[in-house]
Amino acid sequence: MKSLLHLILVFITISSSCQNQETTKQFTLSYKAQTRGFIYKINIHKDTLEINNNGIIKNSVLNNQQLSEIEKLVSNLNFDEIKSNISIADLAVDKAIEGVFTTYINDNEQLIKIDHNNRPIQLSELFNKLEEYVE
Repeated sequence: MKSLLHLILVFITISSSCQNQETTKQFTLSYKAQTRGFIYKINIHKDTLEINNNGIIKNSVLNNQQLSEIEKLVSNLNFDEIKSNISIADLAVDKAIEGVFTTYINDNEQLIKIDHNNRPIQLSELFNKLEEYVE
């Protein structure tokens, strides 16, 4: 009986140890464009999408298919081709709104600063898709 109890304890320890070794895919996305009188913010953390469009906040819980689609769109972004298109002179006179886009997929983090009103096409397509998910 005592050996059976030890066997059960060993099994529980091994099974919980194996569960801890499973890797989970981590994905986050954030974007923030802000000036004195304007804010546009997108956050995806775990399965929750939140979009703040100048104080109008919309939330959505994403299903696995939606998350996969977003991850695919983000993975297809070529950050080497997407250049920072923001002018310091335009920022100084509020002619441009600086947008900071950050993604984190597993151990790969990407960050780019862009002109919110002159976003690259790939980012505009991604943002439009995210807007659809919160409507």
